[in-house]
Amino acid sequence: MAKKKATKTEEDLFAQIAASTGGEVLQDMDSVKYFVDTGNLAVNYQCSGKFINGGVPGGRITEIYGPSSSGKSLFANNTLHGCQKLGGFPVILDCENATNNEFMANANHLDLGKVLWYAPQSLEQAFRKIHVVSQAVRENVPHEVPIVFVYDSISVSPCERELKENDLPDDYKASDWKKIVGKKEQPGERAKVCSAELRKLQAVLAEYNITVVVLNQTRSKIGVMFGNPETVGGGGKALEFYASVRLRTNAKKKIENKRLETFAGINLGVRNVKNKTHRPFIAVDDVKLYFESGIDPLTGLLQSLREAERIEMVKAGYYKVMPDYLPDDKNEYTFRSSKARNDVPVDVLLDCPAVIDAENRAQVEEYLKDFAAALGSSSSGDFEEKAVIMDADGSFIEQEEED
Repeated sequence: MAKKKATKTEEDLFAQIAASTGGEVLQDMDSVKYFVDTGNLAVNYQCSGKFINGGVPGGRITEIYGPSSSGKSLFANNTLHGCQKLGGFPVILDCENATNNEFMANANHLDLGKVLWYAPQSLEQAFRKIHVVSQAVRENVPHEVPIVFVYDSISVSPCERELKENDLPDDYKASDWKKIVGKKEQPGERAKVCSAELRKLQAVLAEYNITVVVLNQTRSKIGVMFGNPETVGGGGKALEFYASVRLRTNAKKKIENKRLETFAGINLGVRNVKNKTHRPFIAVDDVKLYFESGIDPLTGLLQSLREAERIEMVKAGYYKVMPDYLPDDKNEYTFRSSKARNDVPVDVLLDCPAVIDAENRAQVEEYLKDFAAALGSSSSGDFEEKAVIMDADGSFIEQEEED
């Protein structure tokens, strides 16, 4: 039996009750009001289902985690650039004391005069700083202006009790411990702190229009012989629960300057293991991060456009833009691209802006302007990629490429 169509009176009644009780009618609700650009169009789509207007969801928590030297910080700091493009307030919680001004200006394209920097020493201080800074910003600018925090990283932050151990004398006694530290270490101590702090933070994300990008590092469980031995170093299970998006990074290849024979960047894989704003479990490969010039926004894009059914392979090495994304003056558009490179020529986006959700050619040009140096690095021929693994001493060991 067909459902009875709601009359205008019924629709008005739902709207009236929603308004009087502080709610919304579901069809009118916009759960994510904006997205913060990541600097890479494929990863934007991975997070949000949108390319040029996509990215990590605003007003939510995003976790980026992975092993050491997998591009987490460089990648996360691009969201600060995305925040600046929105006219917002970017904030760094530098718990690793690793911020390099010159690097962030070149690789992340940041206006350094419009970035707030803090170095909280503990978990409690880091979360408290988010609340204090958010309140201070909101006293000066309206709610519509976004605030983006990058917490780098939760895995290195001790809790306050652990921090107090630094104040113990060399030959401390039990009485000193009781007086200075107060109590012994408890099981799951840091995880409990994170759980409590994230509960408080979740309650004010919408109130202050805060976006929080938390970096975390993977570690290996001891004695695990079966299953996944990987675990994250901070936040326990609470961060997994509260994050709307979780991105797992992995450095797959080393990018080397052929002339200087120096380590110049990494070829990165990003897997979306949780997503409440778009389809989860989307993998993006071949994202190139250059240490001097930053992220190439077009790398990984060929794979993503095919998954989004915006382009189609005609034959090996040849692709066509699907009809819904063609400009009015074109009936067909084909182009060449390499599956191994996994990128798309700039001309394709300029000629068919709709394929990446752009309204016109000028919008594409404006977006790519900040990434000109990285695009130049990818097209220069000065760099080559090598499959490597990192040994226990931090040295890279080259691997033979698979057939």
